[in-house]
Amino acid sequence: MLNCALKLLIFITIQGKRVTMRHTRLSKKHIIVFLFFTLLLSSAVQSFAGSAPKLEETTQANTLFIPFKINSSADTAELTSQTDQALAAAVATEHQVMFSRDKAKKQMSYGADWPPQFSQLEKIDSAHNFQYIVTGSLTRLGSNISIDLVAYDLLDSTTTRTFFKETALANLTGAVAELVNQVAAYTGRNFRIAEIKISGNTRIDSGAILLHITKRSGDIYNHRQLRDDLKNIFKMGYFNDVQISVKDTEAGKRITYIVKEKEVISSVTITGEKAVETDDIKEVLTVSPNTIVSQKAIRESEENIRKLYKEKGFYDTEITAHLTYPKEERVNIRFDIVEGSKIYVKKITFNGNKSFSDKEFEKILVTSTKDWLSWFTESGLLKRDMVKQDASRIAAFYQNNGFIDAKVGEPEIEKHGEWLYVTFNISEGNRYKVGLIDIKGDLIEDRQVLEGMTTIGNEKYFNRKILRDDVMRITDYYAANGYAYAEVDPQVTKNTEEKRVSLSINIRKGELVHVNRIIIKGNSRTRDKVIRRAMAIDEQSIFDATALKKSTERLQRLDYFEDINITPEPAYDADNLMDVIVELKEKSTGTFSIGAGFSSVDGLILMGDITQHNFLGRGQSLTLQGNIGGDNTRYNVSFTEPHLNDSKLSFGFDVYHWTRDFDDYDKESNGVALRLGYPIWRRWRLYGSWGYDDSNMTEVSEDASQIILDSVDINITHFFSLSLSRDTRNRNFNPNKGSQNTISVKKAGGLLGGDAAYTKYEALTSWYFGWRWNTVFHVKASAGYITEDDSGKLPVYEKFYLGGLNSMRGFESGEISPVDPVTDEKIGGEKMAYMNLEYIFPLVEDMGLNGLVFYDMGFVNETDQDWEFDDIRSSVGFGFRWLSPMGPLRLEWGYNIDPLDSEDQSLWDFSIGGSF
Repeated sequence: MLNCALKLLIFITIQGKRVTMRHTRLSKKHIIVFLFFTLLLSSAVQSFAGSAPKLEETTQANTLFIPFKINSSADTAELTSQTDQALAAAVATEHQVMFSRDKAKKQMSYGADWPPQFSQLEKIDSAHNFQYIVTGSLTRLGSNISIDLVAYDLLDSTTTRTFFKETALANLTGAVAELVNQVAAYTGRNFRIAEIKISGNTRIDSGAILLHITKRSGDIYNHRQLRDDLKNIFKMGYFNDVQISVKDTEAGKRITYIVKEKEVISSVTITGEKAVETDDIKEVLTVSPNTIVSQKAIRESEENIRKLYKEKGFYDTEITAHLTYPKEERVNIRFDIVEGSKIYVKKITFNGNKSFSDKEFEKILVTSTKDWLSWFTESGLLKRDMVKQDASRIAAFYQNNGFIDAKVGEPEIEKHGEWLYVTFNISEGNRYKVGLIDIKGDLIEDRQVLEGMTTIGNEKYFNRKILRDDVMRITDYYAANGYAYAEVDPQVTKNTEEKRVSLSINIRKGELVHVNRIIIKGNSRTRDKVIRRAMAIDEQSIFDATALKKSTERLQRLDYFEDINITPEPAYDADNLMDVIVELKEKSTGTFSIGAGFSSVDGLILMGDITQHNFLGRGQSLTLQGNIGGDNTRYNVSFTEPHLNDSKLSFGFDVYHWTRDFDDYDKESNGVALRLGYPIWRRWRLYGSWGYDDSNMTEVSEDASQIILDSVDINITHFFSLSLSRDTRNRNFNPNKGSQNTISVKKAGGLLGGDAAYTKYEALTSWYFGWRWNTVFHVKASAGYITEDDSGKLPVYEKFYLGGLNSMRGFESGEISPVDPVTDEKIGGEKMAYMNLEYIFPLVEDMGLNGLVFYDMGFVNETDQDWEFDDIRSSVGFGFRWLSPMGPLRLEWGYNIDPLDSEDQSLWDFSIGGSF
């Protein structure tokens, strides 16, 4: 009504202006009078609207509560007060009315005749409009109470309802609230919901539907809220129709939501796909058989298929979903695809770039134009998310080259005919050089030391990436010195006139933090001490963030855990203490394998292996191994304790039996070795071992070389070896960074005793350098020298031989060796050196299949020869490496560059299973 009055007022005002042109005096009077009465009318309407009671309020307040009569042998004053307060609170909660006790006493007597007569209650209601009056009594019986209530229907004197509750006195408030709620449910049953039911559902559980309904049994009936709940059910997306049925019962309204469920998908088929694999399309579908059909999911599936085709370059592809209904409540969905032609990027345009050429940007972009290899590399195909990332790359490129105000707009993509055109709009702004650099705040080192950690000053132009690296370097330094909450805040100030930026690096170190507790979780098998000794940080020590990273690396190298998560958390009771939470997920560390392999050296190999890398949860390693091959048989028992008596000293032993068939003799060995190891500096470890070996040579020809015949009588060898090693490879098979380095010396005989007496020196270095496109350069070099300490005590099998997969490819195993000038038998050499150069590149990255090309060179000389390189042998070739389910696989072909008469020009080497 108010809105109508205002509209009429505006209309009359406009008309009044028009009338004024003709009858100026008379029109103004009538208009002023009309406006006055209109304002009075609108004020009255607003007053009426503000004072009118709501329907819900009038329907709720239909019950009057009279304070209870209190029956108690003790003092009733306190109990009466508590009861009246509890009743008043409960009645207010139910939006009903209660008389005060004083007001009730004026209209009735709380005497022996209680409850009051119906005629008395009618008089009370004469001045009100209640439908029910409720009263009763509370009786105290020791520590318990009983409450009796009666609800009178003022429209029917014969209708009453009683309510009763007996409970402990301590539960007075709860008991009164419970009874008042029961009374309100009875007296307001015409306005309350007695029950909510779901019908028509056969597949969707009623409980799942009820979760989307806000009203509950006992709530006030409100048709608007019920309609909102109906909409909520419909929004679930599982129903074609939802209706409400309302029936009146003695207990109140019975609400029934009647749903009609959507059809269930019987099948999902795809037609018309040719350029994209069906499985790839199915992966992006959001509909599947035996689920309820959803129009939203169908539209999402259509859009996902369309996006998939766009990523493949098919921009004009049309997707249409067809629904058929073979049976009632069943639906088949068919996606019809009409593939368009493949569309590539024809041209990439850069607008606004003055300082850098297009070619410089093209180097950093993922998006590219079509070229002659696009059929294989998919270059030239447009991916919208990649284009947006390219815009960010251009912006970062400018930021890292002094243009701190540079902006790159949203990439523009236009389609003309069968080509796409991409445009990047660039606003360069001014280019800034680096000005003054100031480091201030809480300095834990001399300013010169901290300045030495920054490299931004070495840049000609301001570079945000370098600045971020500098900030991170300083932050890590503070964190490594116990200041876990250190904040390094660089402030950049531009001087637009001189085109320079000044840097002010402000450091707030915070409190020095110590490690409170190291809390280990998730280890059910591995003992705590095994984990703690791998940690690079101790309790009560200064907190070191770098040590946490090192601890994670050490735990990963143990290979006992599937998942490792080390998280620092502030201690509960102190800001300067930090708890270190080590959450672990253990994995199986015991393996049992029976398998087979094949190599060009040993032929078919049968392998059995039982290994427990975390024996009894102590971090110990125990291995039982057996390899049986055509030319090589070996049995071995190995045990290693990496921390003897919880020290850094490692201890282990090996017991073995080994037989091998050489070209000119057979050899059988039995032996035992004891091993010790100790870390001396960073990744460098020192190893020492003592061993005993009993070897016998058989199948030796009487016409064999004298060197071979002399070795027949060398059986017992006592030896001691010392080696220094360092291994930083990121993984054992197919590493892409790190190195492996070993220097060793082995001494046999002399004071140690035995039949053999010699000293053997060996060195090996192997380096991996990752390069672009996930390729790797590998350089490996090895050299050895052995000297006979006593004449006739150097076994021929301890000398050096080269050839095969692990040294010189393109040559048979042991083929590179000095020969006896009389018998032409290979007798080994006292000097050896070789080098492998490899370039390794991925073929199928997901499978871990790599290819490689190589160049090998090496030689083996006798003692009387100098370290000359006239006898260097060399080979080139290619190969494949794959970590197959059966184990590491190597297949490599070598070409002997300068073969001897007795040698093949080329040779395939193959190995699978086992280790190499």
